[in-house]
Amino acid sequence: MSDLLTLSEGAVLTHLATRAELASGVLPASDDLRLWARLADGEGVPLAGGGRVRTSLEFGEPVLTGPDGWLAGVEPEQVVALRLRDGALELSVTELDDVPAERVMRVVQEFGEQALDALRAFAEGLEPGPGVPVDVVVLELLMKAPETFADPLPPLSPLLRNASLELRDGRVGIVGAPWDPASVADLAPLDIIRLALVRSALRTYGEGADLSKAVTYLSRSEAVLARIADEVEREPLGPALVEALPRTEPAALLLIARSAEGEGRSFEAAGLISEVLSLSPGLAPAVRDAAEYAACRTDPGAPLPERAAHLFRQLLAYAYRPARHRLIEDLIALSVRVAEPALADLALFENDVVGEFLDARAEWLRDDEVELLESWRRTPLRLWEVLGVSGDEITVAAAGDGAGGEDGERVRLTDELLSGQALPGDLMLTRVLGDGTGPHVFGHPFKVDPERREEMLGLLSDPVDPYAVAGFFRRPRRAPGATGGADGDSGR
Repeated sequence: MSDLLTLSEGAVLTHLATRAELASGVLPASDDLRLWARLADGEGVPLAGGGRVRTSLEFGEPVLTGPDGWLAGVEPEQVVALRLRDGALELSVTELDDVPAERVMRVVQEFGEQALDALRAFAEGLEPGPGVPVDVVVLELLMKAPETFADPLPPLSPLLRNASLELRDGRVGIVGAPWDPASVADLAPLDIIRLALVRSALRTYGEGADLSKAVTYLSRSEAVLARIADEVEREPLGPALVEALPRTEPAALLLIARSAEGEGRSFEAAGLISEVLSLSPGLAPAVRDAAEYAACRTDPGAPLPERAAHLFRQLLAYAYRPARHRLIEDLIALSVRVAEPALADLALFENDVVGEFLDARAEWLRDDEVELLESWRRTPLRLWEVLGVSGDEITVAAAGDGAGGEDGERVRLTDELLSGQALPGDLMLTRVLGDGTGPHVFGHPFKVDPERREEMLGLLSDPVDPYAVAGFFRRPRRAPGATGGADGDSGR
């Protein structure tokens, strides 16, 4: 601690105080004031004028606390300066009118270089995360150039963010750093670095910036290209960035195509994918996209029921694309993984993914297919009771649809798989869709405990909340010794 005090003597760090912080009487110390949080841990540091400054974790993140009223002279949105002098912290309010630019540049450069070093160390398995602790960099700056923090500089958090760096839990990394180690566990060290650098180049792009290195990294690693392409589809590129990407490079063209797909322009995306494959015939992400687009064009000689089943499969493929996959994952997080097929069906209709599919790909569909999909959009999710099973046929009635709540519409389905699993009295939550000749269950039904019938019916008021339905099927914790299944099992 004595070495830390000696090294930090005379240094001043700043922070922009907020109304909430002043009302709480604390200053956050995750980023701007992290060195002082390290210094004030344990017994604390004397505060000039009386009392001690201590680090507290009471609020979850580290904060600096002081004696009653220690922040009384600070107004919201004023810059607080904390300087260590003679072993005590001096608190004051400062104006940042005449900031030494060369010191600001030194700080930004040091943090940028160390953030890159941290990324490399993480990729090689030498560090658990891709960022460097803020206090470590500040100390190294004080060792290399003690005068760096002799005068108040802008608070570190906004300064570093404006320099295209990210701060997470007291650490600094480049924009696009993989803060979740599990997300890159399957990538080689070099690909982890490439992934982060490409993300950084795309997310921080400014007019005239050089994208050649980013395109080179993408061209050298199909694994990185596939990741970035998925991310671009989820968050499409801005017009200036699309314009800046070289259309002579297959990797760049793929990103432009995915950006168009993410914005619902599938027809345009398909044309771009054709260009990609003319330049690089074996590029796997483009091959997969081309196959999906081609599958939207059905066999004109096939009967509508056959095409209906094909269309439903295409809807599911569309729902699992990067731009919409999160809709399914969010439902799974509220429910149970085993119910994923049924939850995918729920996401399709209750989030109107069917409507998005029509907007994006209707140009490839025949008139009767468009009419069929429009009818599916109007078909509600309902609770059905199994009345009888005979061979491949199953008769069901819509639960609670009749006057006074008795069962309503009856439907006879021909379904070999469903009839083999259902028993009279079972309740299933599903959407009975037309296939052009009659009713059909394309999706995966939820099995509902008859004792929870009224609870489920209460969730089916228009509009249906898919998250409430998913939560209904979360597998309950069994009592010790209990046996039997649980709600949420898929009917297929």
